[in-house]
Amino acid sequence: MALKRAMNYLTAGSRRILSGTGAKAISILAVLTSLYQIWQCTFTSMQPLKHYSIHLTLILTLAFLIYTSHADGDRTRLPKTDIVLALAAVAAGGYYASQVGRYLQRWPLVDPLTAVDIIVGIVLVLMVLETTRRTMGNVLLSISLVFMGYALGGHLLPGFLYHRRIAPFDVLDQLVFTINGIFSSPIAVASTFVFLFVLFGSFFANSGAGDFFYKFAMAVAGRFPGGAAKVSIVASALFGSINGSPTANVVTTGSFTIPMMKRIGYPPLFAGAVEAVASTGGGMLPPIMGTAAFLMVEMAGIPYSTIALSAALPGVIYYLALGFMVHLRAKKEGLVGMDPAELPPLGKTMKEGFQFLIPLVVLVGLLAKGYTPSLTAVGGIISVVIISWFRKDTRMGIKKILKSLEEGACQAVIISLSCAIAGTVINGLMITGLGGKIASLVLKIGGGSVLMALIVTAILCILLGMGMPVAAAYALTASLAIPSLYEMGIPPIAAHLFVVYYATMSAITPPVAVAAYAAAGIAGADAGRIGWTACRLGVVSFIVPFMFVFNQGLLISAGNIGVGTLVVIATSVLGAFSLCAGTEGWLKSRLQTWQRAVLLASGLLMMYPEAISDLVGVVAFGTVYVMNKATANNDG
Repeated sequence: MALKRAMNYLTAGSRRILSGTGAKAISILAVLTSLYQIWQCTFTSMQPLKHYSIHLTLILTLAFLIYTSHADGDRTRLPKTDIVLALAAVAAGGYYASQVGRYLQRWPLVDPLTAVDIIVGIVLVLMVLETTRRTMGNVLLSISLVFMGYALGGHLLPGFLYHRRIAPFDVLDQLVFTINGIFSSPIAVASTFVFLFVLFGSFFANSGAGDFFYKFAMAVAGRFPGGAAKVSIVASALFGSINGSPTANVVTTGSFTIPMMKRIGYPPLFAGAVEAVASTGGGMLPPIMGTAAFLMVEMAGIPYSTIALSAALPGVIYYLALGFMVHLRAKKEGLVGMDPAELPPLGKTMKEGFQFLIPLVVLVGLLAKGYTPSLTAVGGIISVVIISWFRKDTRMGIKKILKSLEEGACQAVIISLSCAIAGTVINGLMITGLGGKIASLVLKIGGGSVLMALIVTAILCILLGMGMPVAAAYALTASLAIPSLYEMGIPPIAAHLFVVYYATMSAITPPVAVAAYAAAGIAGADAGRIGWTACRLGVVSFIVPFMFVFNQGLLISAGNIGVGTLVVIATSVLGAFSLCAGTEGWLKSRLQTWQRAVLLASGLLMMYPEAISDLVGVVAFGTVYVMNKATANNDG
């Protein structure tokens, strides 16, 4: 019994449901956190490390107050121990922020740390570890402990893993008192771009935009065969690009799209898989691309506008391919569209909700004008509040604004902690030289083959992404695998987008497919089977990253837009359709086995943007299409 109780304390905590004084205190703290973020972005030029430390202090404090210490903790009360931990976070973080000027003046590993510095450093590390366990469980925590343990004890290991002895205080010095550990690039992005875009998403959702997106998706896609599933795709794409969380997207849009799909005849397994795949792709879809794109700005040094433009075609192909799979399944099963009487008129929908498109235009416009992502997000938030006043029923008053500020800060807790813990891994890679060793190992396994190096990287993304937020999975994999891809001669934009895509796809890849788990609860189906079905539906998405690495024609840039780009777009879309038809076994009628094989091959040929491969692929597809259409006509 005692062992069971002890093991229970190692489980992730749960989100508290408080009332009274505790709820008000958390609400005030969350609102102040959001207001501080807006203030520091727009009205001050605070020293970055000082801002990072204040941000982390606020996040740690919120985490201790919002989450229980373990799964069976009482969610209705706030224990004294967690209040003490929250106050300790304020004290440690406040001291650190007050000493930033001194930390910036000292020589790391040369100038000694004071006794108070050491205590504060240890407290901050332990608090980051504990709040990570509470909010995300043991996977990311275990990875962090392995890398910290390696930094402390790697000198005891033989051969490849050996590194020189590093004193414990030197590890702590690098981990906390430099920008090579907890306060490295992931937390830098989480405390600026990411927090403010999460806040923008909170304002956008509370303005009534979610209802407009749903009605818009219904009006656009509902009447077509399998319309409910297509509604799920459109709604999840629109919502997912803003919030960037596959799990949150499934819970939000899936609550109405999955029952709708089941009602028109889709099996629960298929309905849950469609929503899981549709919700996952939002992080790949411009203009916002969830949160990983902002980490990419910092870690790759590539302008956001370049990232968004390059990701546009692969992101569109992702959703088109899912739409093709849904359409072909609907035709094969004889499913029809939704009753027109149940669908909102498109004209009326646009008339009532066109204003919700304005914030997206504002975001794109500000980014195109060269404003920083942080100022762009603030501009987007202001535009959301303004456009909400266009209609009386969507008007955001003080209560809605305060609610949005509170929810935005609370939603940013997990992302910020995942970035802080990722910093511990980055530190372990840097001070031990393990990053270079892993890059060499990937190159050795690949045997000089770009394809094998990409396969190893993809597997690494999926393994590290199990149960983790996309931002953390990207940050970890980018630190481990990107150097080896550079060594292979792969351009930075292609290398980083490859990692972003596979880090995102880990949300639907078993055995720990978090988006599939979320969909399973709503669909009433087995999570593992939903995950495998989702992988089948997203088969094209697993192929696209390889294609744009081997030929950057799929990554549109300002310098390569022209007639050739249109050809690449056309053949890539047709190739995606061919792959989907071959996978589903249906075109105009049921396909024979050899026809499916030809369509799969032709799809791959067309998605590899070379003139000869495109021509062979188009001819092969056309041949099968004509033969299958003739068969359908004869059967009819």
